[in-house]
Amino acid sequence: MFSSGGVNVKKTVGWVVKAIFIVLLVTWMVFFVIDYFRAKDGVKPVICLSEETQTLEGGTYYRCNSLGYKYYEYQESDQTTYGFGAMFYKSKIEKEIGV
Repeated sequence: MFSSGGVNVKKTVGWVVKAIFIVLLVTWMVFFVIDYFRAKDGVKPVICLSEETQTLEGGTYYRCNSLGYKYYEYQESDQTTYGFGAMFYKSKIEKEIGV
C-alpha cells in the first residue's frame, strides 16, 4: 500500500542519528577548546550550568560547572589561581583547600 520509493528508511534514520551525534560532538569540542583558552586567560567559560562561590579562611573559591568540565578560581590575598579540568577530578589546589 505505502511505498518508500526504494529508500531504506532504517538506513536514513541511522544516518540522521549519526549526523546529529557528530554535530553535537563537534559543537561540544568547540566549546571545550574555546573555554580552555579562556580559562588560560582567567576568563569564565561561555556556558556555566552551575556556579558556586565559597569564602574560606585563606581566600575565596569559585567554581563554574560547564558541559562535562569545570573552571575554578582561588583567590588568596593578592594571588589568584585559575584551573580547568574534568568535573569529577579534583586538582591539587582543590585538595589542598578541601573543596
